[in-house]
Amino acid sequence: MRLWAIVLASALAAAPARADDEKAPWVAGVTEEAKTAAKALLAEGNELFLEHKYADALDRYRRAIARWDHPAIRFNAVRCLIQLDRPAEAAENLELALKYGAAPLEDAVYAEAIAYRKLLANQVGEVQVQCDQPGVAVSLDAEPIVQCPGQTTKRVAPGRHIVVATKQGFITSKSDVVVIGGKRELVAVSLLPLGRGGVVVHRWPGWAPWLVFGGGLAIAGSGALLEGVASARMNDYDRALVRDCAANGCGPGHPIPAADAQLESSANRYSTAGAVVITSGAATAIAGAVMLYLNRGQLVYHDVEVVPAHGGAAVTLSAHF
Repeated sequence: MRLWAIVLASALAAAPARADDEKAPWVAGVTEEAKTAAKALLAEGNELFLEHKYADALDRYRRAIARWDHPAIRFNAVRCLIQLDRPAEAAENLELALKYGAAPLEDAVYAEAIAYRKLLANQVGEVQVQCDQPGVAVSLDAEPIVQCPGQTTKRVAPGRHIVVATKQGFITSKSDVVVIGGKRELVAVSLLPLGRGGVVVHRWPGWAPWLVFGGGLAIAGSGALLEGVASARMNDYDRALVRDCAANGCGPGHPIPAADAQLESSANRYSTAGAVVITSGAATAIAGAVMLYLNRGQLVYHDVEVVPAHGGAAVTLSAHF
């Protein structure tokens, strides 16, 4: 383990150890002060890396890159990102580290970088977003990715990702994109104006609430008819009592005639049935009225067209390497 640490420390310290041409693009315009500061941060990062403090080492490397964006320092950041299981960021930084080929890197470091490129090929996918509408802002997983018109490609970890496109006065789109390792998903965004993308929808067909409301009124009307029959039967009962009980009265010794009692019972039955039917009809009519209110037309906008491309549109990361 100690020998491994010595070898790794040597590999880390070697970056950037090669004598760089002052005219090289990764050196041009960088002051000696910036180089000194970057190398000091690089040394701190290397020590932290050997202590397996990868997040802290990555912080030092990024601060060093801010002073001097040397490919060798970038590659040390790649090493940290791989250890931190952040393959998409590692792939992005690896491409920056290999931007100028082998020239700025030691031979062993360049060979290691090429090996990492092959390793990451199937661990990272791509989302390509393109749109033609001016002023549309597109984000990927809540991070801005492109201002339209234009297109861009972003390396991401395999799995589900969310593309959102917005513009004032247009319908916001939201699309789920499932990315497979080593593949690219194309998302073409086209937003609809607020005034054109909507349709009026209802909860139920237009006739349904009216049918319920009208049915409730009809049921309540039937109950009213039953109440009318009950009232008529009760009037017949009253007249029968006057006729049959006027002479001797009706009481314990002279019971109400059976025919008269039957009229009273029939009137009570019709009255009870009428009350139940009227109550049911009223409840149904109220439900219909509520349905009429809830069935008011609402303007609903369709989702924007977002088309993920598969098959021929998909490419592997290795096609770019």
